[in-house]
Amino acid sequence: MSNPVVRGLALPITPGAVLREPLGHGAVALIREKHANPAVTILGYLRAGAMHDPEGREGLGLFTASMLTRGTAAYTSQGLALVLDSLGASLSVRGDLEGVAVSARCLAEDVEQILGLAAEVILRPVFPPEEIEKQRGRIITGIREGRLDTRTAAEKAFREVTYPPRHPHHRTPEGEEASIAAVTRDDLVAFHRRYYRPDGFAVAVVGDVVPAGILERLRTLWDGWRPQAAVEAVVPPPVRPASSVQRKAVAIPGKAQADIVLGVPGFSRLSPDFYSAMMADLILGRLGLMGRLGASVRDEEGLAYYVYSQAQAGFLAGPWAVHAGVSPRNVERAVEGIVREIRGLQREPVRGGELRDAQDYLVGSLAVRLETDAGIAQALLEIELFDLGLDYLLRYPALIRGITPEAIGAAASRYFNLDGYTVATAVPA
Repeated sequence: MSNPVVRGLALPITPGAVLREPLGHGAVALIREKHANPAVTILGYLRAGAMHDPEGREGLGLFTASMLTRGTAAYTSQGLALVLDSLGASLSVRGDLEGVAVSARCLAEDVEQILGLAAEVILRPVFPPEEIEKQRGRIITGIREGRLDTRTAAEKAFREVTYPPRHPHHRTPEGEEASIAAVTRDDLVAFHRRYYRPDGFAVAVVGDVVPAGILERLRTLWDGWRPQAAVEAVVPPPVRPASSVQRKAVAIPGKAQADIVLGVPGFSRLSPDFYSAMMADLILGRLGLMGRLGASVRDEEGLAYYVYSQAQAGFLAGPWAVHAGVSPRNVERAVEGIVREIRGLQREPVRGGELRDAQDYLVGSLAVRLETDAGIAQALLEIELFDLGLDYLLRYPALIRGITPEAIGAAASRYFNLDGYTVATAVPA
């Protein structure tokens, strides 16, 4: 099947190229037939992330996700690993704040078996007590290591100051040592029963497949999957912009570098000015060798080992922040330089060829991303989850080329309001 081309960009995702079919009870399958090589990529997504963690059990969502491959009704953890190894296939589960991704890759001849294993880990984990304790130890070790890492500590401090306590972005998804220690097997079983549900589940299958056969297999595997009691939508408490500069410093023994996180509450993927805001972020701290921040704060002034900006825009509005690693003696000068560049972006959103470079980067990087089956699967899920439509990639170049300097400046002024922001630092004790 040939791919339509828009302004030189070959598009593997169009309404006619993708089979999109319901699996029942709100679940959706997206299948892209692609015979370039005899392999298949599978990517599923469930809205079962850490934002559903109950108070006192912070980290439960990621703990649950990490247990899916550690024992099911049909396989022990070791048994599952042996099957995958014998097939030369992979199957992994990764949780984050908003959801859980189940990804697999295999040869085309093994796709039905791997789909069966994916369904097995999603639908029938058994949470063996001995595996729970092993995983608890791994998670707590990671949390302890994070307390000694300046990047992680600065990020945690930033979230604690910027967001109110009951907001999902107030904390990192991994939880705390005490909350992980308190998790019981009953907690894991209850979280899985409540949040691993078909409504909101999407699965993309890309590669050397016959779509009709894959659809039949998916429907057979997920037949009978019913949602339990209704789940209320997560409604975060309102985040009021700070009226002044808020600061928090964390001292960590034995370190030579300081890390800075400077930012504000940001925007969501569903925000009407999402594209303009992302373009502002790209110009500020991601384009080329990290945008204006890299050119000024790192290269010209020599104040940072690294510096970049990042917008975490999902279903929820996440932070828009600048991250930097600096010498402890340069913390204040680096903060001043970062603020100066943000103000400069608000006054002068585009300099020279920045806008064209940024637009070319966004359109061109999409083309690179879509060269792999994994990239196509990820794009299919993004299109499905955010209701973008299968013609999204046909419209995408025009969306990006239509962004104006005025819209970029307005987004930078709206979201990165410097009347009040947070500066979190992790410095050597």
